[in-house]
Amino acid sequence: MKTLFSIAAALLCTVSVSAQQSVAEQAKQDLIQNTNIGGCIIGRAGWNDNEASASNSDFAVRSIRAHVKGQVLDFGYMLQMEMTGVSGTKVEAGPHVVDAWVEWRKYKEFRIQAGQIKRAFMFENPYHPMDIGLGTYSSASTYLCGYGDRVGEQQSHGRDQGIMIYGDLFPSKTDGHSMLHYQAGIYNGQGVNHSDANDKKDFIGGIYAEPIKDLQIGIFGWTGDYTRDGVTVDRNRWSAGLKYESDWSVRAEYVASQGHKTSEYNAGTDSWSGTGKSDSWYALVGAPVANKVKLYGRWDVYRDQKTWSSMKTNYGAAIEYSPCKNLKLQANYTYTHDRMALDNDYNTADLQVYVKF
Repeated sequence: MKTLFSIAAALLCTVSVSAQQSVAEQAKQDLIQNTNIGGCIIGRAGWNDNEASASNSDFAVRSIRAHVKGQVLDFGYMLQMEMTGVSGTKVEAGPHVVDAWVEWRKYKEFRIQAGQIKRAFMFENPYHPMDIGLGTYSSASTYLCGYGDRVGEQQSHGRDQGIMIYGDLFPSKTDGHSMLHYQAGIYNGQGVNHSDANDKKDFIGGIYAEPIKDLQIGIFGWTGDYTRDGVTVDRNRWSAGLKYESDWSVRAEYVASQGHKTSEYNAGTDSWSGTGKSDSWYALVGAPVANKVKLYGRWDVYRDQKTWSSMKTNYGAAIEYSPCKNLKLQANYTYTHDRMALDNDYNTADLQVYVKF
């Protein structure tokens, strides 16, 4: 009997070691075959006639990014660096980490992503800068999703540190696309490369339906706090919108926000200025007009205090030419009417070059 137990134990050990070796070999093979090293460069030559601008023309490298991403077994990963720096204090300036996450993705119905990741808010936020269509993100994304957030947060590219679950459900019987998507995350609330500065976390989530392939209609919610220089403000927001992305591009979103800016606090009087509210909306259409050529138009509105007197409106148009997959040339024009600016009406034009490698 002891001999039988010994043989069985030896066989189990052999199988266990063999399985571990098999998993290790598969992981090694995945790491070699599925690792991608790349990045992008965005260059810009711009002009404007805004009398309040420090310079009416400039050349700029908008962004230089480099990344390493891939998949090992059931886990995806990404590390992405922004090399051109961000505005703000010396602590926030210079090259910095944009993405740093790992994701368990065995099942498309339930995935977990953790690290420095995109906030689960808005349709436009996940878009790569090359795919926006007008050279810049909308005001809704810029001021109310963390690209240059109105509360005073450093430029965070729509990202924060946290953990998110998401999934795609109910595949269509006709073409297989998922008819329902959900996403929900818990975040620090302080943006990229900053540890939490208060006792609360941000909760952000969204759900959208895809009744036909490429058309998505959804709603999103966000509740949390942001702290800067000892001042804490609420950040409660919701958004609703739709997007259609194929040969044609159609996007429209509305975002409402409740919560002050940190700059609106007066420590001397322990009081706040402003309404503590803001909102923004945009509508975009992109139409293919020739082989590798696409035209875009966008109506973009932001109300800093959710009043008509604080409204800033951008009317934009763009034409882009994509001679190959990793190269895009784009000409943009925007007419701006800003009721709060020193120069209420001005024009902006630029030429941008996008290169992926």
